[in-house]
Amino acid sequence: MNILNLETRKKQHTFKDDFYNQDDSYLILSSTDELKLLKDILNIDEITFKDCLKFDESIKLDLFENYDFLSVNTFELIDNKAQIEEVNIYLSDNFILVVCSEHHFIFEFVKDMIMNDIKMENTPSVVSLFKINYLIFKNIIIHEFESLDKVEDLILKLEDEILEGVIDDHVQKINHIRSITRTVVKNTRPLLYIGDRILKENIRYLKYSDVKKYNLDNLQGIDFGIEKLYSFALSTRELADKLLDIYSSQVAEKTNSLITKLTLLTGIAAPLTIITGIYGMNFRVMPELEWYYGYPLTLGVMIFMMIVGVIIFKIKKLL
Repeated sequence: MNILNLETRKKQHTFKDDFYNQDDSYLILSSTDELKLLKDILNIDEITFKDCLKFDESIKLDLFENYDFLSVNTFELIDNKAQIEEVNIYLSDNFILVVCSEHHFIFEFVKDMIMNDIKMENTPSVVSLFKINYLIFKNIIIHEFESLDKVEDLILKLEDEILEGVIDDHVQKINHIRSITRTVVKNTRPLLYIGDRILKENIRYLKYSDVKKYNLDNLQGIDFGIEKLYSFALSTRELADKLLDIYSSQVAEKTNSLITKLTLLTGIAAPLTIITGIYGMNFRVMPELEWYYGYPLTLGVMIFMMIVGVIIFKIKKLL
């Protein structure tokens, strides 16, 4: 647990029962296991407390008298796999409480703010809290964009591999990437709901006129960023879906090339078949059969015709 008193600038890295003073403002970072220590001190309700203890796919923005509760799912690409994790934020008039796992990128981000004693110059404490909340949400969006960039790089890399030559493993890789992009879109879409609600007057973000003055532009930027993020997620999914078309096209091209070569070989072999067919006929009078040089000459003619056929198709770039 990490706690920063925004009034006294005092930092704590271990929990103490007497740390909280209602007259001060705090930035608090907690893991899910540590949240029970804060439950009674910060008057956290039972519903949101249980929500923090277990992962679910829903994204929430619940309004309470003492605080607003925001729960979002974040996406991260780790070892080419989609990692979906939950971040919970309690936003009160005198504290921000961030609850997430210790290996989450937001945990590191908030911890870094506390360690570096983040300061908001010339702003009231309540405004500082909202600005900190804005920075946290902004970091989530930036990190999502970076993760989507990595997914896009995976898609483009696989596309280049397919264009160089298709193999059986490509189908499995395509399905894996398509699964990632669908997971991203599924977890990004609900953020649109959050983006719409943060601009409404009935939530704590814009409840106070001084906070509204400082943060309205920032929150509009968050809403715009969410829309751009969702559009990027959709375009990434479309790119992944097109991989199947590229793969099918390459397979068809490879098949057509093989059929063309077989057709050309058939064309080369056709005259040879005619010759062997002629001399396979059982007529009594076939003078060439008694000729001493008939057999080698026939073989020579056949070889010559094969060579001429190959040369002609090479010149026409069909072989």
